[in-house]
This record gives sequence, C-alpha cells and structure tokens, in this order.
Amino acid sequence: MIEELFKKARKDLFYPPIGFEIADVPNSYLDFSSRKYKVIVSRRQIERLSDEAIVGLFHHELNHWVRHPYDAKTIILELHWLGDRPNKKMIRNLFDDVVVNLDLVVNKGLDEVSKVYREIRPVTRIDHLMRALFHKLTGLDFGKYKLDGTLKKKLKELLEIDFLDTSRIRLKNNIRRFADIIEEVLDKQTVPFIMFNLEDFSKEEIRRALRDIAKEVDKDEYVRIVREFLKDVEAEESKRSIGIAEELKGEFKEPEIEWYKARAMNYTIHIKPLKRTGSLYPSEIKDFEIEDGIDSYNPIESYGKLIPGLAKRYTFDDFEGFDESAVPDAVIIIDSSGSMRDPDKKISYAVLGAFAIAKSYLESGARVGVINFSNRNIELLPTRGDEVYRVIKIYQGGGTVLHVKQLEEYVKRVGDADYILITDAGLYNINEVIEFFARLKYRLTLIWIKSDVKGLEEFRRNFEKFKKLRNINIIEVEREEDIPRIAITSVADRFG
Repeated sequence: MIEELFKKARKDLFYPPIGFEIADVPNSYLDFSSRKYKVIVSRRQIERLSDEAIVGLFHHELNHWVRHPYDAKTIILELHWLGDRPNKKMIRNLFDDVVVNLDLVVNKGLDEVSKVYREIRPVTRIDHLMRALFHKLTGLDFGKYKLDGTLKKKLKELLEIDFLDTSRIRLKNNIRRFADIIEEVLDKQTVPFIMFNLEDFSKEEIRRALRDIAKEVDKDEYVRIVREFLKDVEAEESKRSIGIAEELKGEFKEPEIEWYKARAMNYTIHIKPLKRTGSLYPSEIKDFEIEDGIDSYNPIESYGKLIPGLAKRYTFDDFEGFDESAVPDAVIIIDSSGSMRDPDKKISYAVLGAFAIAKSYLESGARVGVINFSNRNIELLPTRGDEVYRVIKIYQGGGTVLHVKQLEEYVKRVGDADYILITDAGLYNINEVIEFFARLKYRLTLIWIKSDVKGLEEFRRNFEKFKKLRNINIIEVEREEDIPRIAITSVADRFG
C-alpha cells in the first residue's frame, strides 16, 4: 500500500529518480548521503497518518530534490549567508520547508501536504507561526494555530517575503530576512519533517558542491565559505563520527588553489581526442558531470542521454592505456616577482591563465612542469599531480630574475615540450633570457601580463625584445576576458 502511495507522489512530481525506505526514525526525511537518494519514512508516521497525508509527506520530501534546496551547494551557500547565527541550521531547514510547501501548493497545485500538518498537533511557537504563514499564503487549512501579539507581528513581516523567488541574489536576501524575523521566537523544530544538513550528504557531493561554488563567487568569499564550512563540519564531527572533516580539511586546506582551479575550468580546452591503446579497459564507471570531457562519456550506460545524474562516464587510472605521445608535455615558466599580482590578495591573470593551460594539458593526458621564478627558480619536473597547481600559485614577491643556468639544466633534463613563459617582462637579466630563448629549439609561447605593467617603459622595451624572437607565439593579457586566448593560442593551435 505504501509503495502505491509513493508511486503516486513520484508521478505527481514527474518521477524524480528517488526510492524510499521505512525506518524506525521519529520523522521522515530525504537521505542525500548516497548517489541513490531516497526518502526515509518514519514507521510511526505511517501508522498514524492517513493515506492522503502520507502522499503529502512524500510530496514534501521529493520536492526538496525537485525544487529546493536539491543540492549541497545551495545548503552551503544558505548556511554561509546566515553568518554566525547559533540556530542557523534550524533556520535554514525551516526556510527550505517554506519554499518547498509553497511550491507544491502554489506552483504545482498539490495540496496534500496541508493534510500532514492538520494531522499532527502543533507544539512550539515557531510551529504555530509556520502554519499561520502557510494558511495565509495558500488559503488552505494547515491545522489550528494560535498567535500572540509578537507572532502576529512576525507573520505580517514574513508575508512580505517572496519565498518562491529562489534566484541567487533573492534567495540570499530572503533567507537573511527570514532569519531576522523568526530568530527571537525559535525554540525547537517540531514540524513533521526532520532537519537535514551537510553531514547527510556524501563526501563526493560536498566536494563537487564546493568546487561549483568556486565558479560563482569571488576568491575572498570562496575562502570564507570553505573555512566556515570546514569549521562547522569539524564541530559537528566532535559530536558524532561522520568521517568528513579530516578528509575534506586536507583536500581543501588551500581554498585559494581550489578557486583558481574551478575558475580555470571556464577556459580549459581539450586539446584533441585521446588515442587509446588496444589494451585499454575502463577501470570504473561513474556519473558524468558537465565539466567532464566528452571522450570519457559512456553512451550505453547513459541510455544515450547527457543528463547529470543519469549519464555515465569511464574513469581511467592516471590515463593508463592512453597513447601519451598524442600530446606533448608542457613547462610553465611563471613570474612571481613583486611587480606581479599576489594571487592571494587579488585575482592574478598570470596564475589563472597558467591554471587553464595546465588543466588543458593534464586533461589531455600530458604532464606539466613548472618553473616559478623571482629571486630564485622553484622547479617542478613534468608530472600529473596537484603539485603542479601548488607550485604555479607560489608568490615569492622578490626581484624579477630568471636564473638562466638553472633553466638550461632544467630544459636539458626535460627536452621536447611546449614552453610557456608568463611574465610582465620586467626582467632584470632580460638580455641573458632573450639570448637563451633565441637558442631554444622547442616551441615557445610568451604570455605578457600587461595588466600588471604600470606605465614602466622598461617593461615595454623588454616586451619588444621578445617580439623579435623567431618562432615565438605571443599573447597579451590585460583583463580576464583575454584568458580564453591563452588556452586557444598557446595550446590548440599546435594541433590544428
């Protein structure tokens, strides 16, 4: 019988790919902890509620996935917007319930959720207030409620919020306004639905959420979001063992790097289709994400559809089985002297462009080496690890000297590769550097970060010296919009 009610609820919401499970829990909730989301149904509630109310309960939980908040990213952002409020988890859950219930009734014409409230007695002041809000906004009976003078004033203020506008800027303002109104009357949450939080999501969901957020916010805000999140999760982990904090703390210990990596995805290109050897066999099949290369897409497992959550992809162990000769290695020689922007304080187009280039090569099966120079050369031989990004982002902040003897030894060890020099051209030993690159027999690209040149004629004269080199490819970068030209000109053109 319960299965038939669940089928009806799924049909009403156009069949979200979610199952259900009956459990001995006090309230029902949507379990986000695995890829196969499911509604955990309270056995006690099933025994007490009518069939219509059970359908309403299913509607509510399913609509958390269909409409709001539907992913870990939204929850992380909502908690961030709520700042240091001590009850922000409860506030977020109450706010999300309002959005879900109103969407069910107002947008979808499904009123069974009101039956759930009518069959469960209100206990707390906030519960009375929420029922009054639903009644006023929908005209439906959400059960009896009583409001004192304070709650009546709160209700009037809540009615001014457009809860169904969940665009990013409106959502941010709405949840903050909601919190300001209800915070002083909070006691405990006793509505029919249990609170769910980030601890109820899988680690992979949280990883993806944090990286998605990096594409939407500026660097400084992203750093705050990650640090707040890790602090909150660590505090929760001290109460119960959930196994998230330590692993994610290690992975996101340098959120600035994660921000640059995510931002660089806007400019990353796939150099050419990877050549697979006859011995290749996929090591694992995983969900296909928007940012994944089409080379790894598995049409059979995906039923021919490129839909996130349904589409599948192959994964390979460090690209084993690919013909690595298809794409050459790259060496990024990046200037981190005092005349360049500190990537931790301002957006560095040098670092962002270098990340985009590195990702393009790495995702095409090649290796990437790095020489980070200022008063000294910090070297990393071509590799495929995350160390590439860490060395790129190092900011030395000293003088602009590219030590040529060390560079010569490095090139001897690496040999044939694409060499990419990223600088504002303010090199103290410019003549020595020019002489070296004039002898370089490998492909060279110069990326001139002219946005960091503040009217210094010496820098411009040095740039003109580079332009006289034969077989050099030059890109000028003055704003972020120039970054795509870095990836296209320095990488793609080599392969036609």
